Amino acid sequence: MESPTAYAGVSSVPRAVDTRRREGARLALPIWLSSGVTLFALIASAAGLFIPGVYRDAPTWAAQARGTDLVTLTVAVPSLAISMLLTARGSRRAGVVWLGVLGYSLYMYVISAFDVVFNPLFLVYVAVLSLSLFALVALLIRLDADEVQAHFDRGLPRRTTGGYLVGLATLFLLAWLRDIIPAIVRGNSPDSLNGTTLPTNPVHVLDLSVLLPLAALSGVWLWQRRPWGYLLAGALLTTLTIVGTSVVSGIVFERLDDATVSLAALPLLIVVTLAGLGLLVIYLRHLKSAAAVSSVDS
Repeated sequence: MESPTAYAGVSSVPRAVDTRRREGARLALPIWLSSGVTLFALIASAAGLFIPGVYRDAPTWAAQARGTDLVTLTVAVPSLAISMLLTARGSRRAGVVWLGVLGYSLYMYVISAFDVVFNPLFLVYVAVLSLSLFALVALLIRLDADEVQAHFDRGLPRRTTGGYLVGLATLFLLAWLRDIIPAIVRGNSPDSLNGTTLPTNPVHVLDLSVLLPLAALSGVWLWQRRPWGYLLAGALLTTLTIVGTSVVSGIVFERLDDATVSLAALPLLIVVTLAGLGLLVIYLRHLKSAAAVSSVDS
C-alpha cells in the first residue's frame, strides 16, 4: 500500500499552480505597466547610447545622459524584467527589487522628460515617466509591508542598514547645500551647472525634495521596526544602488568626452554605491520564504 505522503506531493502541485495564478492575477496591472516601462526604457536607452546625434544638449550633459543610458540598458531593464517574473512566481525578494527599480526609472525619466533638450525621444521619455509612476503606485498598494516584515529573520543588520540610509541622505544633503548656498550668496548659478544650459539642477530638486527625505525616513522607520521601514529600506537600497551606478557611469562618460573633467569624487561614489549594494544583498538574504519564517529581530 502506498503511503499518504506519496499523494500529498502530487496534490500540492495543483495548489502551487493555483497560488501562482492568483498571484499573477493580483499583480496583472503593475506587470502590464512595468512591461511598458521595460519596453520604452529599452528603446530610449538603446537609442541614446547607440544613435549619434540623439542628444542636442551641452556636451557634458549629453555625456552624462549616455552614461545613464548604459546603466539603464544593462542593469535597470534586465532587473525590472526578471524581478517582475520572479514576483509573479511568489518571490518577496523580487517584489522589493521590482519596487526599487521602478523608483530608479521614475527618478531618471523625470530628469529626461524635463531637463533633456527636446529630441525625437521626447514622447518615449514621457511614456516611461508616466508608466513608471503608475506602476510604482499600483505595485506599492499590492505589497504588504506587514508580511514583508514578518518574513525577516533575526540576523538582519537593522541598525547598520538604517544608519547607511540616514548617513547617505545626510552626506548628499550637505554636498548639495555646499553647491547651492554659495551660489545663492553670490547671486549666480551653482558650480554643478557649469557647462550646461540648465536653469536649475534636476538632481538637486529630486534629491532634496523626495529621494533623500525618503531614504532618511525609511532608515529611521527601520530602526523603529516599523513595517514600512522594512519594505522601503530594501526598495531604496535598490534605487540608490542603481542611481549611484549611473552617476559613476555618467562621470566616466564625461571624462571620456572631456579629459579636463575631474574624477576626484569618483572613489567616494564607488565606495558608497558598493556599500549600498552589499547591504542590499544582505537585506535580501535575510528576507525569507514562507517555508522558512522566523520572527523579526528583537
